[in-house]
Amino acid sequence: MTAGHRDMMRLSTSAIRAIAAMATCLMIAGCGDRLDDVYGRRAGLGAETSVNGTRVLSDMFEDSGHNVFSWTRLSPYLGKRADCIVWFPDDFAPPSAEVCDWLEAWLEAEPGRTLIYVGRDFDAARWYWEKIGPEVSSEQRETHKKQLRQARTDFALQRLKTAKEDSSWFCVENKLSTRPVRTLSGDPHWLDGIDPSKLEIELNGRFLPAGRAKVVLESDGDMLVSRREFGRGQLIVVTNGSFLLNLPLVNHEHRKLAGKLIETIGTEEQTVVFLESRAGGPPILEEDAMSGMPTGVEIFNVWPTNWILLHLAVVGILFCFWRFPIFGLARGGEPARLSDFGKHLDAVGELLKQSGDEAFARDCVKQYVRKTKTD
Repeated sequence: MTAGHRDMMRLSTSAIRAIAAMATCLMIAGCGDRLDDVYGRRAGLGAETSVNGTRVLSDMFEDSGHNVFSWTRLSPYLGKRADCIVWFPDDFAPPSAEVCDWLEAWLEAEPGRTLIYVGRDFDAARWYWEKIGPEVSSEQRETHKKQLRQARTDFALQRLKTAKEDSSWFCVENKLSTRPVRTLSGDPHWLDGIDPSKLEIELNGRFLPAGRAKVVLESDGDMLVSRREFGRGQLIVVTNGSFLLNLPLVNHEHRKLAGKLIETIGTEEQTVVFLESRAGGPPILEEDAMSGMPTGVEIFNVWPTNWILLHLAVVGILFCFWRFPIFGLARGGEPARLSDFGKHLDAVGELLKQSGDEAFARDCVKQYVRKTKTD
């Protein structure tokens, strides 16, 4: 069996999921409805169908035999549980020195650990509107142009309002020109089986390797992926997510490159944690206090709470089906007992009340009492 066939077999499940995610986006979004574009999340409201989500990539890790869950903070629990951290920060600024120090200490604490950092400088929502342009009907053309302009403006403003600063992990080369990637060079393992002419990767800002980092994949001198050793662990820096997010992974060559990335952590089963953070990066906690646990919808992204709540929900649904619906013929209520004298008194009292004559009612009661005493 050739390496190409093995790749096809290993990626087949994820390919189906990627195509299904894309089809869902096409059916849900259209040109008039809002497109799901939440960035860098694998689960939760709007994340699984988001063009900017990471669900497809996380499924590829699972298909490779790894355990996957999401986390939102740098805490002792993450430090103990994770063998590999995959971080798609929703922030155009580089990670802070404090976050870098925490993650570097985590890398050096145990052998074989991997941190995969994916730069933010890409937006699949804009990419989506550009790609569907030729398929838009004449009636929806103006709406499509409006959506495309809005997506381009939003992306440009987010880039401009964030200062491009260097990090200890990479240097930022402030090229504003966007260009497509159609050539590849670098590590032969990364290049094996990839057809660069079919890629749809794009570069906006550029990263330069920092420190002892080595470029393992580049295009015409622009870095795409670099690798750096920390103790007995490794840091993988990817310039942006244009071949790793949900929508770009519809492209088969992108899925093969994502497979190369997954192979860098090894073939043994590992616990892979998708670190999810917004502007400013993830908070750093000294301990995992209950008050620090996610609340609301976020708690469904955290393992093992999400699995516990899922099972409780299933049990609750089964209980409702057992307890409340009536299946088959309706059952009648318990028949009234004719020997209950109290019901007779209630009925007589109700009749006397309806007469509206208090004196008449009192006379009836007196006659009844007199008669029972005589008998």
